[in-house]
Amino acid sequence: MKLLSLFTVLATTLLFAACSSGGSGKKVVVMSSGKIQVDPADPKVINFIPGTQHNEQELTFSGSDKVTITVKSTDGSKTYDLPDQGLYVLNLKNDTLLGNLVNFGQSGMPTSISTEQLEHIIDSTKQFISGQNVSDEKKTYFLVPGSIKKLSANSTGSVLNPYKAIPYSVEVDKDGKAPEIYKFLTVAQKRESLDEMIKRMTK
Repeated sequence: MKLLSLFTVLATTLLFAACSSGGSGKKVVVMSSGKIQVDPADPKVINFIPGTQHNEQELTFSGSDKVTITVKSTDGSKTYDLPDQGLYVLNLKNDTLLGNLVNFGQSGMPTSISTEQLEHIIDSTKQFISGQNVSDEKKTYFLVPGSIKKLSANSTGSVLNPYKAIPYSVEVDKDGKAPEIYKFLTVAQKRESLDEMIKRMTK
């Protein structure tokens, strides 16, 4: 199979691309700060013990009917609806999650960037952290703690958590299309990257 290399300027760059269709049913990726466990008696119920350690759980549901997930914790119960088929992210972390669709291209990773390009990346990152210029159309996401978001109608898409790196290369399908992958970071991680870029600018 052919391989496509990742085209990106920096890990903090916002990447946009059109999403592909496909995949039936519903898939929700739950990211949490603390322990999460699916109730053995009901796969739509999540028992959540808040903490600091990152944990992740992927839930899949077949059929076209609306699914309601219930999260039970020491703070009480809260429900989240999955009305349509597709890929969802549920944020049970202590920090806001920032995400975007990864764009795979043919050009490869540039070895250097100009000062003007770096300034643009810094400005874009500042806006992203504050939730500006975020939209479904741009495939960029700002998920506050306790919120859920539909990313795509394609339930076969993948989500990379804040501690998993974007693959440098991926296999394309029989039609030559790259997989649909979404990358998420915490606001704290984005701020660290922003600080590093600003220091680079002042050197």
